[in-house]
Amino acid sequence: MVCSPTVLEAGHIDDCARAKHECGPQPTERIFTEPLQKRRDIVKAKSLFTLVTVAILTAFSAAQQSAAPALQGNITDAVGLPGQAWTSIGNLSPIEHNDGYVQSYVEQSAAIFASDSGSITLTPYVSLGLVLDTRGYNWNNKIEPRIGAKLNKFFRTGVVSLGSAYSYENRFQSLKSSGFILYAQDWFGWQPVSDKASHFPGSSWAAVGNISPVERGDIIGQGYFSQGIVAKRFSRATLVPYAEATFSRDSKGFDWDNKAVYGSGVKAIIPHGGVYTELGAGYLHENRFHSGRSAGALTVFMNFSFGWNLLDRKVGR
Repeated sequence: MVCSPTVLEAGHIDDCARAKHECGPQPTERIFTEPLQKRRDIVKAKSLFTLVTVAILTAFSAAQQSAAPALQGNITDAVGLPGQAWTSIGNLSPIEHNDGYVQSYVEQSAAIFASDSGSITLTPYVSLGLVLDTRGYNWNNKIEPRIGAKLNKFFRTGVVSLGSAYSYENRFQSLKSSGFILYAQDWFGWQPVSDKASHFPGSSWAAVGNISPVERGDIIGQGYFSQGIVAKRFSRATLVPYAEATFSRDSKGFDWDNKAVYGSGVKAIIPHGGVYTELGAGYLHENRFHSGRSAGALTVFMNFSFGWNLLDRKVGR
Protein backbone atom coordinates (compact mmCIF):
# COMPACT_ATOMS: atom_id res chain seq x y z
CA MET A 1 0.00 0.00 0.00
CA VAL A 2 1.36 3.44 -0.93
CA CYS A 3 0.23 6.52 0.90
CA SER A 4 0.78 10.21 0.95
CA PRO A 5 2.14 11.93 4.06
CA THR A 6 -1.00 13.73 4.49
CA VAL A 7 -1.99 10.72 4.94
CA LEU A 8 -1.62 8.52 6.61
CA GLU A 9 -0.87 8.54 6.64
CA ALA A 10 1.04 7.89 4.77
CA GLY A 11 -1.48 6.90 6.58
CA HIS A 12 -0.59 8.35 5.59
CA ILE A 13 0.29 9.34 6.34
CA ASP A 14 -0.64 4.80 4.85
CA ASP A 15 -2.61 7.38 6.69
CA CYS A 16 -2.70 4.89 3.56
CA ALA A 17 -1.26 4.59 5.47
CA ARG A 18 -3.08 5.45 8.82
CA ALA A 19 -6.11 3.13 9.04
CA LYS A 20 -7.05 1.93 12.49
CA HIS A 21 -7.96 -1.75 12.28
CA GLU A 22 -9.49 -4.21 14.75
CA CYS A 23 -11.49 -7.41 14.49
CA GLY A 24 -11.94 -8.23 18.18
CA PRO A 25 -14.10 -6.44 20.74
CA GLN A 26 -14.20 -2.68 20.36
CA PRO A 27 -12.73 -0.43 23.07
CA THR A 28 -15.12 1.26 25.47
CA GLU A 29 -16.18 4.55 23.94
CA ARG A 30 -18.24 7.11 25.79
CA ILE A 31 -21.36 8.21 23.85
CA PHE A 32 -22.99 11.49 24.73
CA THR A 33 -26.75 11.33 24.45
CA GLU A 34 -27.96 14.55 26.00
CA PRO A 35 -30.00 16.57 23.48
CA LEU A 36 -28.04 19.75 24.23
CA GLN A 37 -24.72 18.05 23.51
CA LYS A 38 -26.11 16.64 20.25
CA ARG A 39 -27.18 20.11 19.15
CA ARG A 40 -23.71 21.44 20.00
CA ASP A 41 -22.04 18.63 17.98
CA ILE A 42 -24.27 19.38 15.00
CA VAL A 43 -23.47 23.10 15.20
CA LYS A 44 -19.73 22.31 15.36
CA ALA A 45 -19.94 19.99 12.36
CA LYS A 46 -21.95 22.46 10.28
CA SER A 47 -19.57 25.29 11.15
CA LEU A 48 -16.48 23.28 10.21
CA PHE A 49 -17.94 22.04 6.93
CA THR A 50 -18.94 25.62 6.11
CA LEU A 51 -15.36 26.80 6.67
CA VAL A 52 -14.00 24.00 4.48
CA THR A 53 -16.47 24.74 1.70
CA VAL A 54 -15.81 28.48 1.75
CA ALA A 55 -12.04 27.94 1.64
CA ILE A 56 -12.24 25.54 -1.31
CA LEU A 57 -14.61 27.81 -3.24
CA THR A 58 -12.31 30.76 -2.58
CA ALA A 59 -9.34 28.81 -3.95
CA PHE A 60 -11.17 27.80 -7.10
CA SER A 61 -12.46 31.34 -7.62
CA ALA A 62 -8.91 32.70 -7.44
CA ALA A 63 -7.74 30.10 -9.97
CA GLN A 64 -10.49 31.00 -12.43
CA GLN A 65 -9.48 34.66 -12.50
CA SER A 66 -6.56 35.94 -14.54
CA ALA A 67 -3.19 35.04 -13.00
CA ALA A 68 -1.52 38.20 -14.38
CA PRO A 69 -1.94 40.36 -11.22
CA ALA A 70 -0.13 37.68 -9.24
CA LEU A 71 2.88 37.85 -11.52
CA GLN A 72 3.79 41.50 -11.26
CA GLY A 73 6.70 41.22 -8.82
CA ASN A 74 4.85 41.76 -5.54
CA ILE A 75 4.34 39.73 -2.37
CA THR A 76 2.11 37.24 -4.20
CA ASP A 77 5.11 35.97 -6.20
CA ALA A 78 5.62 33.39 -3.43
CA VAL A 79 1.98 32.24 -3.49
CA GLY A 80 0.80 28.97 -4.98
CA LEU A 81 -2.31 26.83 -4.59
CA PRO A 82 -0.98 23.25 -4.53
CA GLY A 83 -3.34 20.37 -3.89
CA GLN A 84 -3.40 16.60 -3.80
CA ALA A 85 -5.83 13.69 -3.72
CA TRP A 86 -5.33 9.96 -3.30
CA THR A 87 -7.36 6.79 -2.87
CA SER A 88 -6.34 3.31 -1.73
CA ILE A 89 -8.60 0.29 -2.23
CA GLY A 90 -8.06 -3.35 -1.24
CA ASN A 91 -8.10 -6.03 1.44
CA LEU A 92 -5.25 -4.48 3.39
CA SER A 93 -5.40 -6.21 6.81
CA PRO A 94 -4.86 -9.99 7.03
CA ILE A 95 -6.29 -10.02 10.57
CA GLU A 96 -9.49 -8.34 9.35
CA HIS A 97 -10.06 -11.27 7.01
CA ASN A 98 -12.07 -10.55 3.82
CA ASP A 99 -12.64 -6.93 4.82
CA GLY A 100 -12.72 -4.70 1.74
CA TYR A 101 -11.35 -1.28 2.55
CA VAL A 102 -11.23 2.12 0.85
CA GLN A 103 -9.49 5.26 2.10
CA SER A 104 -9.57 8.62 0.31
CA TYR A 105 -8.00 11.98 1.06
CA VAL A 106 -8.15 15.36 -0.66
CA GLU A 107 -6.27 18.51 0.33
CA GLN A 108 -6.15 22.06 -0.99
CA SER A 109 -3.47 24.36 0.38
CA ALA A 110 -2.20 27.89 -0.27
CA ALA A 111 1.54 28.57 -0.06
CA ILE A 112 1.46 32.06 1.49
CA PHE A 113 5.21 32.15 2.14
CA ALA A 114 8.26 30.64 0.44
CA SER A 115 11.96 31.19 1.09
CA ASP A 116 14.16 32.58 -1.69
CA SER A 117 15.36 29.07 -2.53
CA GLY A 118 11.84 27.64 -2.36
CA SER A 119 12.96 24.99 0.11
CA ILE A 120 10.76 26.28 2.97
CA THR A 121 7.05 27.08 2.63
CA LEU A 122 4.15 27.92 4.93
CA THR A 123 0.85 26.45 3.72
CA PRO A 124 -2.58 26.89 5.31
CA TYR A 125 -4.82 24.07 4.08
CA VAL A 126 -8.23 22.46 4.15
CA SER A 127 -8.63 18.70 3.78
CA LEU A 128 -11.15 15.91 3.91
CA GLY A 129 -10.44 12.25 4.74
CA LEU A 130 -12.88 9.37 4.31
CA VAL A 131 -12.52 5.71 5.34
CA LEU A 132 -15.03 2.92 4.63
CA ASP A 133 -14.97 -0.86 4.91
CA THR A 134 -17.30 -3.75 4.15
CA ARG A 135 -17.49 -5.22 7.67
CA GLY A 136 -18.53 -2.10 9.55
CA TYR A 137 -15.69 -1.68 12.07
CA ASN A 138 -16.20 1.79 13.54
CA TRP A 139 -12.51 2.79 13.26
CA ASN A 140 -12.69 1.95 9.53
CA ASN A 141 -15.85 3.98 8.87
CA LYS A 142 -15.33 7.68 9.43
CA ILE A 143 -15.05 11.12 7.89
CA GLU A 144 -12.58 13.77 9.03
CA PRO A 145 -12.43 17.35 7.69
CA ARG A 146 -9.53 19.56 8.82
CA ILE A 147 -8.47 23.18 8.53
CA GLY A 148 -4.97 24.12 9.57
CA ALA A 149 -1.44 25.03 8.46
CA LYS A 150 1.89 23.30 7.76
CA LEU A 151 5.49 24.46 7.76
CA ASN A 152 7.35 22.48 5.09
CA LYS A 153 11.02 21.86 4.43
CA PHE A 154 11.69 20.45 0.96
CA PHE A 155 14.64 18.27 0.05
CA ARG A 156 15.76 16.89 -3.30
CA THR A 157 13.74 13.69 -2.87
CA GLY A 158 11.09 14.58 -0.29
CA VAL A 159 9.57 16.88 2.30
CA VAL A 160 9.36 17.17 6.10
CA SER A 161 6.36 19.02 7.60
CA LEU A 162 5.23 20.26 11.01
CA GLY A 163 1.49 20.90 11.15
CA SER A 164 -1.47 21.81 13.31
CA ALA A 165 -5.17 21.81 12.48
CA TYR A 166 -8.67 21.91 13.87
CA SER A 167 -10.17 18.53 13.06
CA TYR A 168 -13.66 17.03 13.29
CA GLU A 169 -13.86 13.21 13.30
CA ASN A 170 -17.16 11.37 12.90
CA ARG A 171 -17.06 7.59 13.28
CA PHE A 172 -20.34 6.69 11.66
CA GLN A 173 -21.01 3.67 13.88
CA SER A 174 -20.39 5.39 17.23
CA LEU A 175 -18.49 8.50 18.32
CA LYS A 176 -17.76 11.92 16.97
CA SER A 177 -15.38 14.49 18.38
CA SER A 178 -13.42 17.59 17.42
CA GLY A 179 -10.33 19.42 18.59
CA PHE A 180 -6.90 20.68 17.69
CA ILE A 181 -4.25 18.24 16.50
CA LEU A 182 -0.47 18.63 16.23
CA TYR A 183 1.77 16.41 14.14
CA ALA A 184 5.04 15.98 12.28
CA GLN A 185 5.30 14.00 9.04
CA ASP A 186 7.61 13.30 6.15
CA TRP A 187 7.60 11.71 2.72
CA PHE A 188 10.55 10.67 0.55
CA GLY A 189 10.59 9.01 -2.86
CA TRP A 190 13.44 7.96 -5.13
CA GLN A 191 13.92 6.77 -8.70
CA PRO A 192 10.31 7.27 -9.89
CA VAL A 193 9.23 4.97 -12.71
CA SER A 194 8.39 8.03 -14.83
CA ASP A 195 12.17 8.47 -15.18
CA LYS A 196 13.15 5.98 -17.87
CA ALA A 197 16.62 5.63 -16.34
CA SER A 198 15.24 4.47 -12.97
CA HIS A 199 15.65 0.84 -11.90
CA PHE A 200 14.90 0.84 -8.15
CA PRO A 201 11.78 2.93 -7.37
CA GLY A 202 10.88 3.32 -3.71
CA SER A 203 9.25 5.54 -1.13
CA SER A 204 8.84 6.03 2.60
CA TRP A 205 6.74 8.14 4.94
CA ALA A 206 6.33 8.64 8.68
CA ALA A 207 3.95 10.58 10.94
CA VAL A 208 3.68 11.17 14.69
CA GLY A 209 1.21 13.22 16.71
CA ASN A 210 -2.24 13.37 18.30
CA ILE A 211 -3.95 12.88 14.96
CA SER A 212 -7.34 11.45 16.06
CA PRO A 213 -9.86 13.70 17.89
CA VAL A 214 -11.88 10.63 18.94
CA GLU A 215 -8.80 8.99 20.45
CA ARG A 216 -8.17 12.18 22.43
CA GLY A 217 -4.71 12.42 24.00
CA ASP A 218 -3.43 9.38 22.12
CA ILE A 219 -0.01 9.95 20.55
CA ILE A 220 0.18 7.83 17.39
CA GLY A 221 3.34 7.07 15.44
CA GLN A 222 3.34 5.38 12.03
CA GLY A 223 5.88 4.60 9.34
CA TYR A 224 6.00 2.98 5.90
CA PHE A 225 8.77 1.81 3.57
CA SER A 226 8.58 0.29 0.09
CA GLN A 227 11.33 -0.76 -2.32
CA GLY A 228 10.81 -2.08 -5.83
CA ILE A 229 12.80 -3.12 -8.86
CA VAL A 230 11.80 -2.44 -12.47
CA ALA A 231 11.19 -5.80 -14.15
CA LYS A 232 9.65 -4.72 -17.45
CA ARG A 233 8.64 -1.47 -19.12
CA PHE A 234 5.67 -1.31 -21.47
CA SER A 235 4.40 1.64 -23.48
CA ARG A 236 2.08 2.89 -20.70
CA ALA A 237 2.93 0.81 -17.64
CA THR A 238 5.90 -0.50 -15.71
CA LEU A 239 5.94 -3.89 -13.96
CA VAL A 240 7.56 -3.66 -10.52
CA PRO A 241 8.10 -6.48 -7.97
CA TYR A 242 8.28 -4.88 -4.51
CA ALA A 243 8.64 -5.41 -0.77
CA GLU A 244 6.99 -3.19 1.85
CA ALA A 245 6.52 -2.75 5.60
CA THR A 246 4.18 -0.63 7.74
CA PHE A 247 4.71 -0.04 11.45
CA SER A 248 2.36 1.62 13.97
CA ARG A 249 2.47 2.39 17.72
CA ASP A 250 0.38 4.53 20.08
CA SER A 251 0.45 5.70 23.70
CA LYS A 252 -2.94 4.26 24.76
CA GLY A 253 -2.49 0.68 23.62
CA PHE A 254 -5.34 0.31 21.12
CA ASP A 255 -4.81 -2.95 19.29
CA TRP A 256 -5.33 -1.51 15.80
CA ASP A 257 -2.72 1.19 16.48
CA ASN A 258 0.01 -1.26 17.54
CA LYS A 259 0.96 -3.49 14.64
CA ALA A 260 3.43 -4.39 11.93
CA VAL A 261 2.31 -5.32 8.41
CA TYR A 262 4.88 -6.51 5.90
CA GLY A 263 4.99 -8.44 2.65
CA SER A 264 5.85 -8.43 -1.03
CA GLY A 265 4.20 -8.69 -4.40
CA VAL A 266 4.12 -7.24 -7.89
CA LYS A 267 2.37 -4.16 -9.23
CA ALA A 268 1.82 -2.33 -12.49
CA ILE A 269 2.59 1.38 -12.17
CA ILE A 270 0.93 3.73 -14.65
CA PRO A 271 2.07 7.38 -14.51
CA HIS A 272 0.23 9.82 -16.74
CA GLY A 273 0.95 13.51 -16.26
CA GLY A 274 0.00 14.39 -12.69
CA VAL A 275 -1.97 11.14 -12.27
CA TYR A 276 -0.30 8.09 -10.73
CA THR A 277 -2.00 4.68 -10.63
CA GLU A 278 -0.91 1.33 -9.17
CA LEU A 279 -2.61 -2.05 -9.64
CA GLY A 280 -1.12 -4.97 -7.77
CA ALA A 281 -1.31 -8.19 -5.80
CA GLY A 282 0.86 -9.61 -3.07
CA TYR A 283 1.11 -11.46 0.23
CA LEU A 284 0.90 -9.60 3.57
CA HIS A 285 1.59 -10.75 7.13
CA GLU A 286 0.27 -8.78 10.10
CA ASN A 287 1.28 -8.88 13.77
CA ARG A 288 -0.68 -7.09 16.54
CA PHE A 289 1.73 -6.36 19.39
CA HIS A 290 -0.70 -6.10 22.34
CA SER A 291 -3.16 -8.89 21.54
CA GLY A 292 -0.50 -11.20 20.11
CA ARG A 293 -2.64 -12.03 17.10
CA SER A 294 -1.08 -12.61 13.69
CA ALA A 295 -2.29 -13.63 10.25
CA GLY A 296 -1.24 -13.74 6.63
CA ALA A 297 -3.29 -13.32 3.48
CA LEU A 298 -3.18 -12.58 -0.22
CA THR A 299 -4.03 -8.99 -1.06
CA VAL A 300 -5.25 -7.23 -4.19
CA PHE A 301 -5.10 -3.44 -4.28
CA MET A 302 -5.36 -0.28 -6.33
CA ASN A 303 -3.75 3.06 -5.42
CA PHE A 304 -4.53 6.30 -7.19
CA SER A 305 -3.02 9.75 -6.61
CA PHE A 306 -3.17 13.14 -8.30
CA GLY A 307 -1.46 16.47 -7.66
CA TRP A 308 -2.17 19.97 -8.98
CA ASN A 309 -1.49 23.67 -8.55
CA LEU A 310 -4.39 26.01 -9.26
CA LEU A 311 -2.00 28.86 -10.12
CA ASP A 312 0.08 26.59 -12.35
CA ARG A 313 3.20 27.53 -10.40
CA LYS A 314 5.70 25.22 -8.72
CA VAL A 315 5.77 25.58 -4.94
CA GLY A 316 8.74 24.22 -3.05
CA ARG A 317 11.99 22.94 -4.44
